[in-house]
Amino acid sequence: MTYTPQHIANYFLDRASQEERRLSLLQLLKLIYIGYGWSLALRDEKLFNERIEAWQHGPVIPSIYHEFKHYGSNPIATSSVTVDFKENNGKLSLSFQTPRVPETDEDTHYILDTVWKSYKDFTGWALRELTHQEGTPWRKVYRDGVRGIAMQDEDIREHYVERIGRYLEAARATEQERKAS
Repeated sequence: MTYTPQHIANYFLDRASQEERRLSLLQLLKLIYIGYGWSLALRDEKLFNERIEAWQHGPVIPSIYHEFKHYGSNPIATSSVTVDFKENNGKLSLSFQTPRVPETDEDTHYILDTVWKSYKDFTGWALRELTHQEGTPWRKVYRDGVRGIAMQDEDIREHYVERIGRYLEAARATEQERKAS
């Protein structure tokens, strides 16, 4: 199932709240991006259909950035919401929704939970630095001072296939060392 970036944002914001943590916008943007990458790598599926852009401080999902930019570097204190405008008999009404990934979507929960457990202790700046490393999808397309350059899904997928492979190799080596001792 494909979601919106707001679904994924709320997943991480809810997890942070459950653990009495707060996320900055920089952390949230990078966690959403990493979750997107893991989904492409493990399922060959996008988590959402909004493009990810290469900005100065790494990958950015524009709708999430604009929704939460007023927090600056302070912790985000609200959930992500969507607004539906409806016209009924010439009257305009607003409906606010707080989108969440359903508990029944175990695969998506597993991926996002793994991302959360792996990266929750990283600062926003540390996550930024991860996305800026040589050979990352961001590095391939970023141009100084230019916003709006779309990052390519295939580059993101390949990057996370390789990264997850390294994690699995390290886990196997640790398990073998544990068994040997």
